[in-house]
Amino acid sequence: MARDISGYIREMLFRHDCVIIPGFGAFIGNYFPARTDRREGLFLPPSRKITFNRHLTGNDGLLIGHISSNLGTGYGEARDIVLAWADDLRRKIMTGNPVPMDHLGTFSLNYEGAIIFEPDTTVNYLLSSYGLTAYHRQPVTGIDVRKMVLEKRQEPSVSQPSVRSLLTRAAVIIPVMVALALVPFNDHLFKGNIEESTLNPLARAELEFNREQIDAGKAAVITEGMGVEGSGITAPEGTEENGMPGQIAREEPVPAAPAVVETPVRQPVTSPSQAVVVEEYRYLIIIGSFKGEDNALTMVDRLRKLGFDPEVAGGPDGFLRVSAESFGTLDEARAVLGPVQKNFPGAWVYKSRE
Repeated sequence: MARDISGYIREMLFRHDCVIIPGFGAFIGNYFPARTDRREGLFLPPSRKITFNRHLTGNDGLLIGHISSNLGTGYGEARDIVLAWADDLRRKIMTGNPVPMDHLGTFSLNYEGAIIFEPDTTVNYLLSSYGLTAYHRQPVTGIDVRKMVLEKRQEPSVSQPSVRSLLTRAAVIIPVMVALALVPFNDHLFKGNIEESTLNPLARAELEFNREQIDAGKAAVITEGMGVEGSGITAPEGTEENGMPGQIAREEPVPAAPAVVETPVRQPVTSPSQAVVVEEYRYLIIIGSFKGEDNALTMVDRLRKLGFDPEVAGGPDGFLRVSAESFGTLDEARAVLGPVQKNFPGAWVYKSRE
């Protein structure tokens, strides 16, 4: 009895569309897309069904090579196994009795004596549909699509907001807008990135001391002017002879001179220790701030090679600020800031007191 190779044929049909049995025929897999039966409520997945063509008998070596690799035998021995199985199957069919093959179908003879094949439709040889089975569901009844369309057309339009809701919204929005209008304008938001600083911490203290001394001198001068009073000048009393003996001339009164009030001249208050400090500003183009002195000096050398006049100034938290140039006005600094930022994008203007 020949060895059964139907299992190898089924394995090949899962991966190939055609498996030829030399000298007997070929099993062909046909693809069927998913389909539905609306009346029965049946849903069928995509599938591959098997048919048989008795005219394809040429050996393509596919089946024999598969059997040879699975059995570990040579090609010639595998070919003999296939041919023996095909001859045994043909003898069984020619007896006139149906010959079934598991999960493939049934072979038989028709009234003309030709071999016919009836496939097994319960097996799906499409690997992409593995696990998918036919699904049956009762048809949905009682739904009239035309009625649903008419009801959708008759839906009421979107209602407009009522006057009450509008008043409620206004009562909430108007107080918020008024509150925002009354908030004082914060001009700090529009100030540029310019910092003010001074390199002389005693300048402000000296200026305050000078102001106090000037105010004290002014108060002393005003007090002294209010204490001066006017004085009258009168002629001295006395007798004078008029050239006649024994007669004494009558004393004539001398009119008093008008009172003269002397107003003291205000002298400027001078003191060797009193000096008015005039604060001058410089505008530095800062390239960067460095924690370490070595990094700051490295940047200074780099700026000097580029033709700048760099400086190092102290910053907050012990950082050292390195500037490329210094200017007397902000406009001059801003005019140079743009070209500097092409090489140093983080450059900014720093306002410093001398």
